[in-house]
Amino acid sequence: MEKIKTGILQAFIVLIPTYLVAYLTDKMVYTIPMLAASSFIAASFSSSNNKLRVDEDSQDGQDGNGD
Repeated sequence: MEKIKTGILQAFIVLIPTYLVAYLTDKMVYTIPMLAASSFIAASFSSSNNKLRVDEDSQDGQDGNGD
């Protein structure tokens, strides 16, 4: 349920400013940058629960290049 709420919040963050700019200016040249900027802002609201995984193939700190 939390993912649905986050998705709706992200949609509102993107759509409201984009439609507002499109309505006020009637020009696509301003709408596309607003869409891109608001997409970055909306993406920052999602919490990433992914843990980084690192493969530890090297021994004693060597990377295997022969260095």
